[in-house]
Amino acid sequence: MSLHDDVRALLRGGRSLLRAIETALLAPRRFFAESPHRDSLGAAVAIVVFVAAAVTLGIVLLGGILEATVDATVTIDNPDRPDGWVCERLGNDTDAPMYDACQEPARIDRDLGTMLREATGEFLHYGFLGVGIWWLVAGGIVHVGARLAGGRGSIGESLSVAAWALLPELFRLAVGLVGIYYALSETTVRATSPEGFREELLSAFAAIEGPLLVASLLTIAWQWWILRGGIAERHDLSTAAAGGVAGVFAVITVLLVS
Repeated sequence: MSLHDDVRALLRGGRSLLRAIETALLAPRRFFAESPHRDSLGAAVAIVVFVAAAVTLGIVLLGGILEATVDATVTIDNPDRPDGWVCERLGNDTDAPMYDACQEPARIDRDLGTMLREATGEFLHYGFLGVGIWWLVAGGIVHVGARLAGGRGSIGESLSVAAWALLPELFRLAVGLVGIYYALSETTVRATSPEGFREELLSAFAAIEGPLLVASLLTIAWQWWILRGGIAERHDLSTAAAGGVAGVFAVITVLLVS
């Protein structure tokens, strides 16, 4: 097979996957009834990895947004200086290993935006960890709920259904990032300490609580719709029964975000 044929095959595969994603989002019941990707655990894992990578990138972008929009300097304890009692005992002894460090100022000024960006970097692993846990929990609820409702189907099919229901999270992620950027760009930070900034941050986010809540509820409703279609088709349940099983997961999710 020539390179040209390889490229054409790759493009066909890409178009097929994009059509599958579109169908899963807009016509989930038809997707789970007809698509060749409906029961593919490989495709399910790919979706989970894709969403997890997007969430991880979102955390990076959040750090960039905080650094770009927060223009303030705060005074904090110098992390490079030993505790006060150490310097009181050893700080005047020029031969002590702590002497040079104790000559550093006890308090230093730092750019708050940079500090926030660095802090978000400590949560990057939650992108993959959180999405992975969400997938497994959703798959478990789908499988157990479908069995209790008299349905059939394997755990693999349940995990596949749950994976495709992850896709609407990208909508919530995008709305959240845009909302945070808007809120912070409209706020003038006057805090001189991390504690003071927390109060200003909560005040700024109060303006976007409503839109973010609406985005979360729309995301959950979208996920419920996908789960209902998948459960009905892959577990051989009626639309009402499938909606009830999907509703259990939706209620749990609503309670978590409210």
